[in-house]
Amino acid sequence: MTMRPTGTTRHESAVREGIPFVVAATLIATVAGTWRRWAGWAGLVFTVWVAWFFRDPDRECPAVEGTLYSPADGLVTAVDEVDSSWHLTGRATRVVIFLSPLDVHVNRAPVNADLVARRQEPGRALPAFLVAGAGENARQLLGFNACLPHPSPGNDGTVPIVVVQIVGFLVRRIVTWRWPGETVRAGDRLGMLRFGSRTDLLAPAGTVEVLVRPGNRVVGGITPVARFIRH
Repeated sequence: MTMRPTGTTRHESAVREGIPFVVAATLIATVAGTWRRWAGWAGLVFTVWVAWFFRDPDRECPAVEGTLYSPADGLVTAVDEVDSSWHLTGRATRVVIFLSPLDVHVNRAPVNADLVARRQEPGRALPAFLVAGAGENARQLLGFNACLPHPSPGNDGTVPIVVVQIVGFLVRRIVTWRWPGETVRAGDRLGMLRFGSRTDLLAPAGTVEVLVRPGNRVVGGITPVARFIRH
């Protein structure tokens, strides 16, 4: 479990995260404009794009009991089963979401849950749309315990859920605003990924029915991607 450093505050705002980038882009555009007019206009367009990239729209998650919502905006590129060895151990159902540079890059909680663990793993920065290749990329894993709406006998009423923030070819930093010990609601902001990346959602195999398939576009905190199976 990763402990929160003393004195650290979380922004909980992609807009605030983007201020240094917008300022830098504005300065570059200004300098470029003194050199060539077309360069100044190109710099202005780039500045507008940077500001737009860090948009952070408010959203109201439906939060239907037993439903898991998309943790990111983007394109579903895979729905499969994988082996998981951290927080969620054993076979896991996985939904893979690719975020292009045009998508909102704020990650959101998929369900009401307690954040109980957080882990960083170093790695490469291959294109995030390569499902297999991106498995070697650097990432941050967030481990949640979600409440089952209909716990079975012998079950403590919780199920482990993992959200994986993965860097891509353009992304070089993962920003996370949540720390172990916090409780989140479905749709709450978790953090963001910069300039194109991937987010995975994992749940224990056999506990959820997946509601999306590859090729579907999803909206973070809005689109239902799975629901718990009642046993």
